[in-house]
Amino acid sequence: MDIDLRALRHVLALGRHRHYGRAAAALNLSQPALSRSIATLERNLGVRLFDRTRRGVRPTTYGELVLARGEGLMTGAADLQRELGRLQGLQAGELRVGAGLYPAEISVAPAMGRIAGRHPGLRLSLASVGWRPVVDAIVGGELDLAVVELSPLARTKDLELEPLPPHPGAFVVRPGHALARRRELRLADILAYPLVGPKLPPRVGAYLARASRYPLVDEVGDYVPALKVDGVATARQIVAASDGVAALPRPLVARDLAEGTLVALTFHAAWLRTNYGFAWPRERPLSPPAQAFMAEVRAVEAEVTASGPA
Repeated sequence: MDIDLRALRHVLALGRHRHYGRAAAALNLSQPALSRSIATLERNLGVRLFDRTRRGVRPTTYGELVLARGEGLMTGAADLQRELGRLQGLQAGELRVGAGLYPAEISVAPAMGRIAGRHPGLRLSLASVGWRPVVDAIVGGELDLAVVELSPLARTKDLELEPLPPHPGAFVVRPGHALARRRELRLADILAYPLVGPKLPPRVGAYLARASRYPLVDEVGDYVPALKVDGVATARQIVAASDGVAALPRPLVARDLAEGTLVALTFHAAWLRTNYGFAWPRERPLSPPAQAFMAEVRAVEAEVTASGPA
């Protein structure tokens, strides 16, 4: 017994229209071609599915059974095709991701490693630079997905946004730094020393500019540290070897703080936290690789959040 899905689709159309001419027209087939298809399926099954009447056709008992079960079979076949398409996208697709420096190290790079291990045929590219170039690239359509500071994108109508969990930040210095011995610090006390790190968005930079004696804000409103570097590892190394201070998410310095190679200053503020998340073009549906990658990033973020602040 062999049931051809194409022939089954023809049976379902004939069952809906109860007329060979109308069913053939709906299927964009000639009436003789539809008749041959139904007759071939009836021979394969060994039963008659329709009886002809003066007004058209009427399903037999066998036909009623095929019609009742056929819709489910066609739906299942369509679902299977969609799942195969998703799998094919993961096995041989491509994904262009951009990430700010902080999310790149906290969750994007670990998630990329995981998904690459599960889907080795998937081609991945990661642009990890300052947050502003990533914003420009996702707005310009150069990326499929970005994980970036969300505050400047809140009113961007062409992008979909999904926030990720915030992580507390800390000002860190080397052991033995003069500030490390003080228990009460103002922001101005901290900024009396050179700040080390990447450009910071206005959401954070506005507080730093007000407290700094010699603030430097660029043409788009980003705060420029005295020692500007575009790398978290570089910032940590400079701080460890100087009197500089870095403002970094705690997950990125957890090991340094635990091992005592860096010290967190006793300063706390609600604005001293991350505020990044997913951003992608609104008019472009998320591809299967993008959806799978986002799920991995969410999983890593949940693990980081569960581990708690250092």
